[in-house]
Amino acid sequence: MRARISTLVSVLVVGLVLAGAVAAQVRVKENVNISLTGEITAIDASAGTLTVKGEDDDGIVYSVDRSATIMSGGKDLALGDLKTGWSVAVNGHDDGATKRVTYIKVVKAP
Repeated sequence: MRARISTLVSVLVVGLVLAGAVAAQVRVKENVNISLTGEITAIDASAGTLTVKGEDDDGIVYSVDRSATIMSGGKDLALGDLKTGWSVAVNGHDDGATKRVTYIKVVKAP
């Protein structure tokens, strides 16, 4: 009985130590300065670009990062799965030369 309790305590201690190691991983904070919701007016999956028309513009072309997260209803999508006319929320950054999207969430798909 004592051996079982000792083993159980050892397993719990190791589990807590490993959980702490995972929680201590450094997260890289992304510099996001593009955040908008708008309608997709054009997609070029081969070029990796997406045009989104916001409230205050006629449509801006964004470069979609190869590692961008694209989501719809909890499912991962590829850039080529998106359709014109869909409403999307977009996050990314503008470094002065390129407007790069790193996150796309489908808000409304007709």
